[in-house]
Amino acid sequence: MNGSNRNRLREARRMKKARPQFVLITQNGSQRTSHVTDARIMKEVYEIEANHHVILERCTPMKLISQAECFAISFYSDSRVAVFFRVQKTELCMIRYEVSRDVAADIMCNFFISDKLPDMSAWTLMEFSTGPHTGKPNLSVDNNTFRYFNDADVVAALNNIIDGKSLWMLYEFCGEINGYIEIKRYSDAPSDTVKYKVECVGWTNPVPIGYRTVTSDVGSLRKWLWDLVDSNKLPEPSPVWESFDVSDYFRQLTSRFSDNE
Repeated sequence: MNGSNRNRLREARRMKKARPQFVLITQNGSQRTSHVTDARIMKEVYEIEANHHVILERCTPMKLISQAECFAISFYSDSRVAVFFRVQKTELCMIRYEVSRDVAADIMCNFFISDKLPDMSAWTLMEFSTGPHTGKPNLSVDNNTFRYFNDADVVAALNNIIDGKSLWMLYEFCGEINGYIEIKRYSDAPSDTVKYKVECVGWTNPVPIGYRTVTSDVGSLRKWLWDLVDSNKLPEPSPVWESFDVSDYFRQLTSRFSDNE
């Protein structure tokens, strides 16, 4: 074997090793295989009545931004396609109805072959889980996730931001309403007055609620956070908050990976 052939062989092995691994789930969830090909995906999609649903799961989720990733696409016998995401540990899905088998096969094969997502600008966003959250709250501070914590630790995390010991925190709450609040120490100009960027999202049905603000009022910060910790209560709408379309914001995160790029 000459040097050129050896180089091509090494490159082919490197590409094969670097390619993400997938699992294909069929037969109403009873069959799982890691031997995935585009031909096999197409076969199972066209046999959707027997399978009931077909799930293509990426073993290492595809990162969109630091807090958002895509991990699976499903096709169902009622002609729905769902693309599944985790956003700050909350599982969401974008759904399109009345999808043909040809289109569904193209969507799943594009995800498998080239990590391409479909254009979801007109799709429906919804939380994957329904009803009260069955998991636990999550707390992260400066990229460190707390495995065990209590209410006092959440309050202490905010106090550390106020005192300049930390830069940001993310608290994911659960109960009757699931969501998150992210607080970042921030100043848009040199000043003795420290400002804080706050983003709060509640995965309310049928429409998620999103608020943003920049404030230097630490009293309000403490109240907003404590209401979430103690009572699972979202901030009251007020001129302080700028509301945003959570669905539209999320679609923008996915657009650079979609087929319309």
